Amino acid sequence: MLKINKRGISPVIATVLLISIALTLAVIIFIWARSFVSEAITKNGQAIVLVCDDLEDKFDIEYSNGQLNIINRGNVPLYGVEISKLSLGSRTLIGEGTFVQPVGAGESASIPLGETLSSGDTISVVPIILGEENEEVKRAFVCGENYAIESTVV
Repeated sequence: MLKINKRGISPVIATVLLISIALTLAVIIFIWARSFVSEAITKNGQAIVLVCDDLEDKFDIEYSNGQLNIINRGNVPLYGVEISKLSLGSRTLIGEGTFVQPVGAGESASIPLGETLSSGDTISVVPIILGEENEEVKRAFVCGENYAIESTVV
């Protein structure tokens, strides 16, 4: 009669494998869950997204001779802008930057764009504001496309 020697893995190796699989899954879940929780950026003690709501329709843009003029009509200082060209349903970023000094209420600033635009082009300008992560760290926050001001170049 043929004797078959059945051997499995040792309990020590099985335990090490189970622990390493559990740790790997825990790390994957942790990294995945971090994408849902954003760092809290505030401005004047409230969430910065709520401050973006205060910017809606509170600044104007005018384009002439290769210059984009931004006029702040609200009470939230603009730290910068993100400028996109809209064509056939697509959005192409053509400029982004911050101002030397934030543009306060009633102030204006100009950004040179050069000859990147022609008559009939539509541009979209999204505001960038400065918020606080904590008492010492300031961070720029792009408000988002739903807060953009659009204009057609004449």
